[in-house]
Formats: sequence, C-alpha cells, structure tokens
Amino acid sequence: MAFVSCTERVMALPRLFSSFQSVHGQHSHDLVNQWYKTSLGCKVFEEEKTVLDQVLPELFGYHLMQLGGSRLPQLSASSPIKHRIFVEEHLAEELAGNAEDQQHSLVLSRVTELAVATDSIDVAVLHHSLDFHNDPQGILREVARTVMPGGEIVIVGFNPWSWWGGIRLFLKKSSRCPWNGNFLSPYRVSDWLNLLDFQIEGCECVCYGLPTENPKVTKAFSWVAGLAKRWLSQTGAIYIVVATKRVATFTPIKPKRFRSPSLVSFPLKGLAGSTSRNSLNRTDRH
Repeated sequence: MAFVSCTERVMALPRLFSSFQSVHGQHSHDLVNQWYKTSLGCKVFEEEKTVLDQVLPELFGYHLMQLGGSRLPQLSASSPIKHRIFVEEHLAEELAGNAEDQQHSLVLSRVTELAVATDSIDVAVLHHSLDFHNDPQGILREVARTVMPGGEIVIVGFNPWSWWGGIRLFLKKSSRCPWNGNFLSPYRVSDWLNLLDFQIEGCECVCYGLPTENPKVTKAFSWVAGLAKRWLSQTGAIYIVVATKRVATFTPIKPKRFRSPSLVSFPLKGLAGSTSRNSLNRTDRH
C-alpha cells in the first residue's frame, strides 16, 4: 500500500518541462526562430510579411504588442505605430538591443499572465504564439484583456487545412518545427475571438505549395499551388486573421425627475350655483 501511495504521489507531481519544451531546456520559440533561419522558413516569412505589410499600415494607435517573433522585429516594421512592445518569457542575448531602444520595449512575462495593463494596447500581433503553447485559448484570452475597445488583434498561424496540415498528420509526433505545433484551424480561432467579443475583419492565407526546399519539387507542383490559391483560397499553410474588439455601447436612461401634479380645469356649474345659494342664505339669516 505504501508503494502504491508513493507511486500516486509521483504521478501527481507537475512536469518539469512542458510538451513544447525539450529536456535540454530549449523553448519552443527558440526552435521556431531557428526554423525561420532556414531557406524554407525565410520563404514563409517573406510571404507572411507581404500580407502584414498591407494590413498593419491601416491599423493606428500608440502601442503595438508583438508576441512571438521578437527576434524578427521587421515583422511589424510596416506599422505606423512607433512604440512596439515585444513580449518574451525568457531573455536572449539577441534581444538586448531591442530593450535599449527607446521606441521599443521588451517585456519578460508569461504569455498567459501578461504584465501589461488592461485596455492599453492598440494593436496586438501574435506570430505563431498559439501554435506552440499548451494553453492557446488562455493566451488569446489574456491578449484580449490588454487590447483596448476598438483595437485590433492580428494572428499568424499554421493552417491544418493545407498540404502542410496533411503532412503533419504523419509527423505530429516529431519534435521538429513546425510539425510539433498545434496547427489550430482559423475557424476555431475565429470562434474563440467571437466569444471574447471580437469582430472578425477577415482572413488571408499564403504558402499553397509543398513544404520542401527542393526547387525541382516546388516547380513540379507549382500548378497545384496555383489551383489551390485560385479555387481554395483558405487552404494555404499560413493564415492571417484580423479581428477588432467591439466597443461596448450604453443607451442613456433619462432620470425620473420630480414633477408637480398638473391641474385639469373643468366646469363645476352645480357646485358654483350651490355655493352662491348658500352664500345668499347666509346673508338672509343675518
């Protein structure tokens, strides 16, 4: 019995490393940043940035917060917002330069417990932050808290309804990036945003080809990517969702003020006649 109880206690202990963190202490976003340095990752980044360069210039405000891709500050460089906040859960050497920039701020915080004030962010950019975390819905809920009413959330993620998503079904047990990610559907993410009182502005997809660095394979299947881009526009490997936080409106109710009772005049002929007769009778008595 003592052995069983000891086993139960051991099994009840929390894990030291999450499923998105290797036993060597390498965080998932480190793997993502390393993958973006490969030729395939650079190609994906260029296509992501092409869409963001069209979206971000239309979003205005004073503070932009970026989760994920902090080692890629050029991701949000097209935004007219001067002050950009990069959120990281741990400090890296290459991030020290951003911390010294007056126009950029580096915040070390848990993404599920952001050290950012409520309703203080105009635009939040989530670069694969939901794809590599055990609690993506908790991250989105926390980011929604920090975005002010009328502000926007821009989410970049891997699309399961794509060639890449199909290949991931056979490689989901792999520890290699990006196959070890969540691959959340943009439809599911949109449902979460609706529950958080956000209005979906639109969704765009990129990267319709196969995940290969071989130029011959890419060229051979280019016609497949062309057909998918034209007829199945939301089957790209990368999706970008833009949503706006709804502004709560209140209907003012006029207070009930004290009103004096209004008098309605109507003729009292009988009463007037009786009154005059009574007065005459009183004079006769005297």
